Amino acid sequence: MACEVCGCPEVRWLRVSTVARKFGSSRKQVRRLIKRGEIDGVRFGGEWRVDHRSLDLYVSRDSVRFSVPEQLPAW
Repeated sequence: MACEVCGCPEVRWLRVSTVARKFGSSRKQVRRLIKRGEIDGVRFGGEWRVDHRSLDLYVSRDSVRFSVPEQLPAW
């Protein structure tokens, strides 16, 4: 089942690669968001994970400049 806000899988911790792929971004950009404190992340065994609730808040708060590629209007 997918999240209603961002469309990611309904799990607590998301892989950086999953978030990057879902939003058409790079893993490096997602890690930058974590470093700047815009989304919450932790390291599990050497790999960064993103807190899903934090991602949902980020998407809701910045919905004008941050949208899921599948939701963009077809020109």
